[in-house]
Amino acid sequence: MKNELRCMAALALCSTSYAWASGVVRIADGDCAALATASASPAGKEPSLIILARNGHYVGCMLEMTGTIVIDGAGANLPAEQMDSQGNFTGFGIHVAQGGSLTLRNLNMIGTTQTSSSDPKSASIRVQGPKPSIAIGSDPKIFVEGNLVLDSVSIAFNTTDIIPTPEGGVFVEGGGLFYGGNITLRNVTITANIGQEGYIPLFAGTPIVTISHSTIANNQNIVFNAGNISIGNSIITGNTHTCSSGVHLTSLGGNVTDDASCGLAGTNDRVVSNASLLELDTHGGVVKNVALRNDSPAIGNAVVSNCEATDSRGFSRGQTACDSGAYEFGGDSGQISKTGMSGLFYNPANDGHYVTIQRLHDDTALVIWNTFDENGVPAWLYGVGAVSGQSIHVGQVGRNSGGKLLPGGDVVGSHAALWGTIDVNLSDCYSAKLSYNSSDPNFGSGSTPLTRRAFLDGVNCAP
Repeated sequence: MKNELRCMAALALCSTSYAWASGVVRIADGDCAALATASASPAGKEPSLIILARNGHYVGCMLEMTGTIVIDGAGANLPAEQMDSQGNFTGFGIHVAQGGSLTLRNLNMIGTTQTSSSDPKSASIRVQGPKPSIAIGSDPKIFVEGNLVLDSVSIAFNTTDIIPTPEGGVFVEGGGLFYGGNITLRNVTITANIGQEGYIPLFAGTPIVTISHSTIANNQNIVFNAGNISIGNSIITGNTHTCSSGVHLTSLGGNVTDDASCGLAGTNDRVVSNASLLELDTHGGVVKNVALRNDSPAIGNAVVSNCEATDSRGFSRGQTACDSGAYEFGGDSGQISKTGMSGLFYNPANDGHYVTIQRLHDDTALVIWNTFDENGVPAWLYGVGAVSGQSIHVGQVGRNSGGKLLPGGDVVGSHAALWGTIDVNLSDCYSAKLSYNSSDPNFGSGSTPLTRRAFLDGVNCAP
């Protein structure tokens, strides 16, 4: 028993006969040997869950599995192949054997941007071909004979190409990112991957693929060209080539794409010129994803009956409407949470004035209204108010006026005066109404409807 406990503390198996059944194994940062050993446990003796170090890095890992295993990356990066400073490749990727089942979640598979296809040392970190018996020119990156589920996974900046070696030869790799088996992609982001020579298939062989709430964007020469592929509530945009000739994706509805060649014509499928996506980042989670801009056609576009409970960050999706892709715009519990009030609002019917709300401590909120008086004079109005449910009452609103900006940044002559009161009522995460009552006759009283223009990154809120 003491030896077994010592093995567990070392995060490795003492012998191939040791049973991790129903156990949880935590793998230290960068310990590929322990990860490979735990993953290779035979069916019935494998751990039920392998947890990687939070935001860890696992380079050159070779994973071969026959059992049923879940690997929670906790934001770790798991590139299974890397080119070292001498131009040598390490690792051969992930192989899920027939009868095996692997779930990868909360995991990044992110390489580095390749600056030149003629310089092997600048090639990206890769997730590279799993079976040595497969010809080098057709190696897929993840070889699946059993079942593979990717849940909240990011695959970015990987390269599949023909690369000159330092010795003057070439290293040829091709195939697909995934090969064969039953593959499920849920809340997956696939972006900025490059197929250098010809069109490289996203899926190779004859996989059965189901894609839900995923974002496949801005890849070069990475295409759909094989397998039985069903896709729903996803974004496919900005790719140099998406669907091979004759390939037809089975739509589950709720997709946004800029490429009509894939034949997506289900419920809420939209062909758009611009999906309005932002940068790749964690955006409040541990897994990188491509955020939606506030004017993205993906917002609220998903088929509600197929909405996943959470997005790739673990933020809850809306209960009455949710977004296409791996990122939920302002996602959280479906309610206006305490932080969910925070953001920038405006009236699109008469743009030019803005309301900023910042939730503070002890049920208070700062409200700033950048507007104008009836004579067109700019007015900066501000105050800290009390929050009650979905309403904010600011009983004392101040106005600064009379200031002058001097060269160098100093402001002189400004004075503050009480202006009146403001009430903000948020009907949901996107809509609000501002009512005001001023003692200044240049303003009087009135109200204006507001629409959320921007969320603060990481703030949780959904319809």
